[in-house]
Amino acid sequence: MKKFIPILWIIILIGIGFVAYNYFSPEGTPEEHPEETTQDPDQAYDAPRDTNETYTSLIQKGDTYFEKAYFQEANDLYQKALINFPDSTEALYKIGLTHLLDNNSERARGYFEQVKIKKDTTEINVLIGRTYLNERNIEIAKEHFDKLEFSNNEVKYYRAVINILYKQHDDAKEIFAGLIDETAEIEPEIKIKAGVYLDAYSQFNTYRDGKPPHIDTLLSKALIATGEYESAIPLLFNAINSQNNYRDAWIMLGYSYLKTNKLQDATDALLQAKSLDPNKPETLFFLGVTYAVQDRLDDALFYLEKAQEAGFEPKIQIDQKLADIYLLKEDYEKALQKYDDITLLNTEDLSIFAKAVWICIEKLDKPQKAIGIAERAVHSHPEEAMSYNLRGWSFVAYDDYDRAKEDLTKAIQLDSSLAQTYLNIGWMFEKQDQTQIAKEYYKKAHSLDPDGSVANISVIRFNNIKKKELSSKLKANITSP
Repeated sequence: MKKFIPILWIIILIGIGFVAYNYFSPEGTPEEHPEETTQDPDQAYDAPRDTNETYTSLIQKGDTYFEKAYFQEANDLYQKALINFPDSTEALYKIGLTHLLDNNSERARGYFEQVKIKKDTTEINVLIGRTYLNERNIEIAKEHFDKLEFSNNEVKYYRAVINILYKQHDDAKEIFAGLIDETAEIEPEIKIKAGVYLDAYSQFNTYRDGKPPHIDTLLSKALIATGEYESAIPLLFNAINSQNNYRDAWIMLGYSYLKTNKLQDATDALLQAKSLDPNKPETLFFLGVTYAVQDRLDDALFYLEKAQEAGFEPKIQIDQKLADIYLLKEDYEKALQKYDDITLLNTEDLSIFAKAVWICIEKLDKPQKAIGIAERAVHSHPEEAMSYNLRGWSFVAYDDYDRAKEDLTKAIQLDSSLAQTYLNIGWMFEKQDQTQIAKEYYKKAHSLDPDGSVANISVIRFNNIKKKELSSKLKANITSP
């Protein structure tokens, strides 16, 4: 459970769409044996797994974790790839990115500097500059970006950000205006970001009595909206120093600390915001998330439920956070109720269906309920192998093996590399006492997901079958004449 918590809350942090709130506008069928592995089936799971993976496969697996924001897991795989190919600038670059996005700028810079020695590009120099900004080392960041070629749009963008921090607003506006020029070739992402800052300046100009705390807060919102959390913090300090009861500034400061993993600072800032306005839904929500990341689940649940009572929107987002908290607290009935409600409102995320089905089967012994939820998954995602895998799994739990076989076969046809399907086929055969076939499918599932939870379950089930076989053999020997 403890290992599950940080991964779950990485997902939760990514799911906080802050700008959306008021503050920030083998091909075959189950009868056949799966493809044989190179390991002996009677020893495959008692010995350490062979880790002789290729550089390419390690990078690809790392990329999969990276895309899901599992930065530590991605980093581990990139490090293994680097051992296989020590001269790889690609692996060094990707390791640096995981550290940068995991709020470890010093380590990130070390890897980017190694890349720079081998391949000195503007892109890598921009990343090095970003590490200085993320450390709030503004002076060195300015010196660094001033040395880079100004024709590069990313360089222009970060020079403008630095101008904001130095309160050189006219220079910043001029650069941002150039970055939204329709006649110039500018990356869409940079153009959108530049527009966010120009909107902030425009909004400030509409208020004739605009004061420094106001412009600092507006630009902090823009920095947060564009992912420049560390750069927002000094501006928020300025606003708060000028007006200590500035509630919105305290909320944004707490959020910025949360996004940069400074959890105690986040807690302190959000509690200050709460003291100024005890019932602000956003304050209560972010406090709940902050406590959850710290594994203070009772506090997290208290504030998330308070946020819900206060009318936090969007409702579906807080329902998902509450469901995740109930799951972590092993309150499976409440978790299932929330996940089930979410699947009725939002059919896009298959992982929610999967969590609900898992609770039904593994924790509450409700296979019929699982079938109903999985039916909705198939209806919503008829081309996804996981949908049929979930329904097939539910039918296995319900002992309806004919329908289970039909769905699991369909899942393999749609995606022959989905490890969970082979795991569930193995369970189907195991429940029917066809243990030799079951072991083969557990081996196949393990080979497709050697570093994940499927591998762990496959190992346990495979070894349980072996123990039963050994016990039967010993009994036979004892009773034989």
